[in-house]
Amino acid sequence: MKKTWRIVESSVIVLVVLLQVYVWLFLDRTRPPSAVLRGLQRIGAKLLDGVVVWNDRRSSVTWLNQRDRVMFVDIEWHLKGSGCCKQLGTISSITNVTLSFVGENRPQETHDSASKYESVDTYVERIASELGGVEKYARSLLQAILQCLEPQKGEISVMPSVGAMVSGLPGIGKTALAKEICKCLGVTTIFLNAADIYQTYVGQSEKQLVKIFERAVLQSPSILLIDGIEAIAGSRRALADSQSTLEIGVLGALLASLETIKSSSHRVFVLSTTSRPGDVDAAVFSNGRLDHAVSIEPPTQSERLAILRIITRTWQCDKLGDTFLNQVSESTGGFVGADLLSLCQKALQLCLNEAAMKKIEGRAVVCIRHFEQALAVTYPSVLQMHHVLQKQQESVSTVIYRDSKNRSFGAFSGVFGMTDAIQTLRVSLIEPLEDCTRFLRFGTTPPKGILLTGPPGSGKTYLANAVAEQVRRCGLASFVSVQCSDLLTKIVGDTEKALRELFATARNAAPCVLYFDQIESIAPQRGFDTSTEQTLDRMLSILLVEMDGFSTSRIKLQKSLVSDEARMAFLKQHVVVLASTTNKELLDPAILRPGRFDIHIHVGYPDKDARYAIILQALEKIPVDYSSDGVLDSREALARYMAKQTSGLSAGDLSAILREAAMASMRDDLDSTSLSIKYVMEALDEAISSSTAASSSTMMPFFVRRHNEKDSSKRFNARQPYKS
Repeated sequence: MKKTWRIVESSVIVLVVLLQVYVWLFLDRTRPPSAVLRGLQRIGAKLLDGVVVWNDRRSSVTWLNQRDRVMFVDIEWHLKGSGCCKQLGTISSITNVTLSFVGENRPQETHDSASKYESVDTYVERIASELGGVEKYARSLLQAILQCLEPQKGEISVMPSVGAMVSGLPGIGKTALAKEICKCLGVTTIFLNAADIYQTYVGQSEKQLVKIFERAVLQSPSILLIDGIEAIAGSRRALADSQSTLEIGVLGALLASLETIKSSSHRVFVLSTTSRPGDVDAAVFSNGRLDHAVSIEPPTQSERLAILRIITRTWQCDKLGDTFLNQVSESTGGFVGADLLSLCQKALQLCLNEAAMKKIEGRAVVCIRHFEQALAVTYPSVLQMHHVLQKQQESVSTVIYRDSKNRSFGAFSGVFGMTDAIQTLRVSLIEPLEDCTRFLRFGTTPPKGILLTGPPGSGKTYLANAVAEQVRRCGLASFVSVQCSDLLTKIVGDTEKALRELFATARNAAPCVLYFDQIESIAPQRGFDTSTEQTLDRMLSILLVEMDGFSTSRIKLQKSLVSDEARMAFLKQHVVVLASTTNKELLDPAILRPGRFDIHIHVGYPDKDARYAIILQALEKIPVDYSSDGVLDSREALARYMAKQTSGLSAGDLSAILREAAMASMRDDLDSTSLSIKYVMEALDEAISSSTAASSSTMMPFFVRRHNEKDSSKRFNARQPYKS
């Protein structure tokens, strides 16, 4: 009877004679003729006479004047009397030694494996029931794996792939897909976390890796699953720069092990995953090693719906559950599987907390309200390192339900004096996200770039924030705000790398709106960069290439493509660049041409009606004492008077007037509970005098100018102070 034992320490060991042992021979040379092997089979017991062995022990044997590696497996123990060690044994002349080569089936395995595996469609259907939106990736991997584990015999012999690499964003489901495939196939699976391969002593890491590959060979047919292969297969150029000899040695051992599997008939498939395929050495992909590449893209709306249904299939939802999940899937662009799971967990936790507070007996029911609250605080993980507009709790209900025919643009309700700009943004930016097929009526494509121009303080950033709130409120797209000055670094090459990664992140989170504030800092006119690195010129070149979209899969909109699939395909790769600048003349002409920044929107200073609306809205939050004045006795009267007197001032200047009045009131009396009209008039006089005395190009904020002047009594006022 065969038994496998683990080695333990003992003070007294009584060795036993082995009845049967299988010896697996590792050859580092050409396989000898069969007659020589049969002779070795007969003298195997004599060659190994007296050798102490245990299961999975590795040793070496000298024969034909050469030394080869061997491994002892499947030992049958011959136990006599008490005190015999059940872990160690010795080979003698009576031991039956069976010699086999690595990769051959063991003598007792005589079954036909032709009927072992089912069809690929069966496996794909089984995997799709556990993981949503991975059918095409599972099919591609299954075909490669089955071709390796069960090669087809025919007249045309094709060398099957011995490995595959699955890449994708963190949390997209790479490891889950690989494990589910191994589970469905039912073959021996050896899981390896690549980061755990490193050992303390020199050379132990390489030995550990080789040992794992040998184990996979011994248990063939098998699948070796390497999670995070970039940890042991980093680029040699990067490793050489960091002088990391340990990683270079492990990479060499990995390549040698893959080459051993590729050059023999071993039925071992190496399935690896990585979230950074660019960091993996190119040699791992070449020469038939891990040459089968599968890149998992962020899920589409239908794939997100399938994932949500799988996650919530055991939940007790209200009667609108399925309809609501469809709306959630449309509002979660850029979400990967892990993000959707986090969203559902937050919704479930909110449901359980509510049931506990209300002491509801029975099974908790997840409803629409819980998902609305969870969506307000959940964002795509790919955008965690970037500034994303936060949703407001009071507008959460509009995130889920929206009427495409009677759309509400409530985010622009606080923007005054920009009717033309808002209408242009609606048509060029928001409408394509809502329904791109509207552009098909005119045989055109939506614009990719929109430039906001105007003097400082005119409201460009405020208008961009309104756009961000609108697209996020309606669940149309992700909005990423970029400070251009943050992209510039002192390290050569890092600035361009940061810009490329930013666009790659936006494409992964598509549909997405990228907002560049003060874009003139990264796209100035070429030829004026005096630095030796020419960083700005190279950065402009990267920006032009990214906006042209050469690195993305461009989908041509045709009148025949009006289906939901075409719309989903468009949204999956749609990235809009929204930028602002105070002076369009500072930008390079190449970036202003059609095809990049197609639309230019000028945002000027507000007119009288717009100033009245801005001031009236600002006064709602300020406790003004209107009883202190006999004429300006209401909020409307004060707003009307200020709007008439502030011609040429920006929205920022109007807000600064009221802020300066409040500060002046607090300087006189910190305990005051209302703002007197007197302080408002003084701040208004100061703002008008500052705007009159200074030009727009050199004008300082009026409240700074006021405190810098030594003699405030000599200030010139363009308007006589108002007296009640």
